[in-house]
Amino acid sequence: MKFRHSKWLSLVIVFVLASQAIFAGMAFAATDISKLVLNKNELNLQVGDTANLTATAVFTSGSTENATVKTDWNSGTTEVATVYAGVVTAKKEGNAVITATYLGETVIVNVTVTKKVKSLTTDKQTLDLRLNGTSQVVITAYYYDGTFADVTSKADYTVASSSIATVTNGLVKGQNPGSTTITVSHMNQSIVLDVDVEVVRRLDPEVPSVSLLLKGTTDLKLTATYPDGTKVDTVADKAVWTSDKPEIADAIKGKITGYSVGKATLTATYGTKSTTITVDVDSTVKLELDKQSILLKKNGPGTLTLNATYPTSTTPTDISDRAEWTSSDESIVSVTKGKLIGNAIGEATVSAKYGDKTVTAKVDVEVPRRLVVSSELVILKATETQQLELFATYADASTDNLVKDRAVWTSDNEKVATVIKGNVTTYKSGVANITATYGGKTTTTRVEVDVPINIIPTQKVVNMQVGDSAPVTISAYFKGRTVDDLDNEVIWTSSNKDIVEVRDGVITGIATGAATVTAEYGTRKATIQVSVGELKTLTISQEKLIMKKGETATLTAEAVYTDDDKKPVTTDVIWTSSNTKAATVDKGVVKAIASGETTITAQLDNKTVTIPVKVDMASELKANVASLVFDLNETRLIRITATDDNDADIPVTEGIEWKSSNTSIATVSKGLVTPVARGKATITATYGGKSVSVPVEIGLIDGLTIDKSYFVTKSGLQTQLKLTATLSDGTTKDVTENATWKVASYKLGTVEKGLFTATASGKTTITGSFGGKTVSVPVEIDTLKYLKTNVVKLTLKEGETAKVEAIATYTDGSEDDVTKPALWTTSNIMNADVKDGVIKATGKGTARITITYGNMRTTVQVTVTK
Repeated sequence: MKFRHSKWLSLVIVFVLASQAIFAGMAFAATDISKLVLNKNELNLQVGDTANLTATAVFTSGSTENATVKTDWNSGTTEVATVYAGVVTAKKEGNAVITATYLGETVIVNVTVTKKVKSLTTDKQTLDLRLNGTSQVVITAYYYDGTFADVTSKADYTVASSSIATVTNGLVKGQNPGSTTITVSHMNQSIVLDVDVEVVRRLDPEVPSVSLLLKGTTDLKLTATYPDGTKVDTVADKAVWTSDKPEIADAIKGKITGYSVGKATLTATYGTKSTTITVDVDSTVKLELDKQSILLKKNGPGTLTLNATYPTSTTPTDISDRAEWTSSDESIVSVTKGKLIGNAIGEATVSAKYGDKTVTAKVDVEVPRRLVVSSELVILKATETQQLELFATYADASTDNLVKDRAVWTSDNEKVATVIKGNVTTYKSGVANITATYGGKTTTTRVEVDVPINIIPTQKVVNMQVGDSAPVTISAYFKGRTVDDLDNEVIWTSSNKDIVEVRDGVITGIATGAATVTAEYGTRKATIQVSVGELKTLTISQEKLIMKKGETATLTAEAVYTDDDKKPVTTDVIWTSSNTKAATVDKGVVKAIASGETTITAQLDNKTVTIPVKVDMASELKANVASLVFDLNETRLIRITATDDNDADIPVTEGIEWKSSNTSIATVSKGLVTPVARGKATITATYGGKSVSVPVEIGLIDGLTIDKSYFVTKSGLQTQLKLTATLSDGTTKDVTENATWKVASYKLGTVEKGLFTATASGKTTITGSFGGKTVSVPVEIDTLKYLKTNVVKLTLKEGETAKVEAIATYTDGSEDDVTKPALWTTSNIMNADVKDGVIKATGKGTARITITYGNMRTTVQVTVTK
């Protein structure tokens, strides 16, 4: 029984299995695959990224199935990208083809793997554009492997407000005034760029207010001042104009129009700024005088007509009898209802007021614009007469030649000449100025009476003995004539009547000595040097003079005659200077004019004496320093001492000529040497015919040292370096702040004024440069001795997480928890994933977690169970 039961059971099992096979065959036949569809046919990944592919089977029956897990996935280039159950993992830069096969259907996915972008930078952080202006920005991607590339054309650009600015492949164009931002994205990284379009700092109108007649128009300029200081006064037609009362006044592109009576405020907006203009549209009358100026005769009449133009009519109306008329000076011009009377010679302003408007006209009562005399120079003899004519030219170009009788005539020397109504009468030799005044204008005529061009004596030097006499006559030379016989009209004088006497041109020697005889005729003088007795010697009180500019010195002259009589002749000798630019001499008084040399000569009769004079001249010139050595941003003062011919040392501050041999290295002014650039130059001072030179060295460096030869630091820490320069004179100077600093690898840190900030792990070199010298110091950042984790193996169940710590031991023995800054990666994301030390079990299997920090790495083995 038992056997039969077992046999029956076997038959049932066979039947069931056969039935299943039949039904399965029927199912397969009913669900033949039509195609295999993937959610993506192309992938762009960065190294280390993953992406999920899903496979959907579409059957001939129209049904679909998620076949991702059942699909056979393969990568053609596993070193570039791997695939497991549809999960693609990017391994390294390159291209790979992923193949998905299910029930005989195959689909491929092209995978492009690029380097992982660490950050993006742009060459411009902000843009300030003008309307329709463009600016190209350059986007650079920095990768984790330390390389970088221009990704301007590959990046994605998003403009917050495309009405303000647009961007195409990094080319930004300003569309409308305003501010916006552009977000640049590339490979999961992004940066933001601020953009200002036509942003102005100030907006100013040409005038703050405008007055218009009804229907009147005017064009108003607007000036935009931009942040860089530039100004543009042509933005009126681009601005947005609004009016608080458009029925009174409004503006279109800067053209303001008055529509009705009243006041309105216009607002102009351009860019981010606005300004207002007050417009007054006047409905009152427009006043105009028929003449802006009028010329009247004294006691003569004139007429001004006042015309008003109303808004309702274009035809002017005469309202002279209704206006209020006034004169600025009733004594010159009086006015009644536009009728004028010229009361006196002069000028006045006539005003006509009607309503709230006033207009004016200038009234000229016989005021000449020009007053011309018939002759500006008259040459006459004594007792002669001559009539002068006077002409007045007025504003209307008319001329009056009868004003001589009305003008006021005066003479400044009536002993020589007088004048009545232009008629000049002369009396004696001399000069008089005849002035005519009329209508506020004057003119002058010079009258010369018996005034010669010059007078010449028959003798200019007379030598005689005591008791002798010598006659001298004077000839006068006039324009066009010569007079030899001047009778008693010459005035004779002697500089020393005890030595020389003169009467009517007869010179008589009274005593031994010298004197000067002067003959005066009209305005001319002539002198005769007279020596009484034979001159034996002539001496001067000093043999030489050493002077400074501006000083004076008095020389005296003494004559010794044959009778051994000594006489002071300072005022009688003829004094001359061979170089009046250096010094002048007058009656023995020597005045130093400028640096140089001259010879002073004293001459009397046939005797001549000379003495040398030196002004601000030096026999030697010395500087207070032999050389100068200093650096940029410093100055030095050179002081000069001059040794004169008396061996006296005199400090010199003025009159020195300073010169630099190379002004591109150093300049000099009043001895103050100012550096321009590093190098050598020579400063030369010239004074009193002598020169002295001082060599100058600016910022020349013999040596450069740094206070560290090597150091170790950590990311985020700062280290101050000190740079010392040794100048050519042996002195030292701290040049840390002025030096040029560089880091060999910009990714590892930055340095400014010697302060180094470590930003990443590695080894690099810091270089300091100054004055043509360079010194370097190597630095190690985050140099590790060990990198370890608190566990090396983990067993987790699917879905569990575990926290692992990474500890870095540095070469100096210190330790840091580097769990966060370390780089955590997994060998199989399908089994285990990791982030900042937190490991998550994702599927049964094993994975190796790699921790990298400071060029060292360690691993944690993870086993995941169900």
